Amino acid sequence: MRHKTLIITTLMTIAISWIVAFFYSPYLPDPIPTHWNIKGEIDGWTAKPWGVYIIPIISTITTGLLLFLPKIAPKGFRLEGALKVYYLLTLVIAIFMLLIMIFTFSAAQNQNFNMTTWIMSGIGLLFIIIGNYLTKIPKNFFLGIRTPWTLASDEVWYKTHRLSAWVFIIAGLVMMLSPITPYQQTILITVIIATATIPILYSLYMYKKVEGFKSED
Repeated sequence: MRHKTLIITTLMTIAISWIVAFFYSPYLPDPIPTHWNIKGEIDGWTAKPWGVYIIPIISTITTGLLLFLPKIAPKGFRLEGALKVYYLLTLVIAIFMLLIMIFTFSAAQNQNFNMTTWIMSGIGLLFIIIGNYLTKIPKNFFLGIRTPWTLASDEVWYKTHRLSAWVFIIAGLVMMLSPITPYQQTILITVIIATATIPILYSLYMYKKVEGFKSED
């Protein structure tokens, strides 16, 4: 898909989010459940109309920001060579937000709807998609594993993203399979910690290996 096609598809996804929210609105309770704890229990509600339109609002703002950021990237961190991947991931995020909204509305209408299972599966799929594209993202300030060490070295950036791709894919698979186990809470916490810390620590290790830390006298 070309850049313009991806952008248009993303904007259409945002428009669909607003349309779906509008048509769901009369059939939703007031207030609407909008937050679940780690056990999958509802622990937060939002009154109409904010409860209906909060996700389309967030999705619209996020998408607008993501579409604007490449235009202000500084020299040396431009995304020209990977705009297709960038816009594709922007589209994936918009679709993910749309699905989260539909899951939320389904849970509001049906108390037996297992929000945790669907959220875990959705996040797992998102992780797998992101993992498949991590190695195709050039060094930039907006997307990828952005640590002081990856931004300081092209080699460290590449090697960190190559490892991180596998971390995200494996984490995604584990999350998608977690609903068939009794350990969803443990798996969720473990995956969050692993995907947050492994890339950071590995980028530090690779920078020390590639560049070293020399003190300035």
